[in-house]
Formats: sequence, structure tokens, C-alpha cells
Amino acid sequence: MNHKIPKEYFDKDQKNRLEARLAKFPLEKGDIIRFREWDSKTDSYTGRFFDKKVKDFHKIHKATKYWTREDLDKYGIYVLEFNE
Repeated sequence: MNHKIPKEYFDKDQKNRLEARLAKFPLEKGDIIRFREWDSKTDSYTGRFFDKKVKDFHKIHKATKYWTREDLDKYGIYVLEFNE
């Protein structure tokens, strides 16, 4: 599973143990997610990435500033916890 990380957050996000993602993909404990650095200026991946193993997750349906109400209603949000 691949997910974009904006270039400005890439280095910091590698250290995060929690992540919130729109829940529009299947997910199970133990899944490996590859986070790929995304450069919005060139509209392409940079080639850098890191992998995280999902320790646990919770699906929620609360509004945030990051996603539209329609997407939240349709998908919900995963809050993922990664192994260290």
C-alpha cells in the first residue's frame, strides 16, 4: 500500500507513531504501508520512502479540517498506530 507524504513533512513524519488517513482503503493489523515523498511543485514522487507496520487502528467519523464532509461521510478516517 502506497501513500503520499508532502515533501515538507517527510522527514518529521518518519518518526511519528500515529497517523490519520482517510479510510478509503482496506486495512488490517500487521499491514505494511509505504509512505512515499511527494513534491507538489513537480507533481511527482521524489524517490524517497519509508515503510511502517500497522500495530493497531481505529476508524472514526468525525469532521476535521483536512477532508471534505462528503469524503468523511463516505469513508471515515483511520487513526493508525505503528510499531516502533
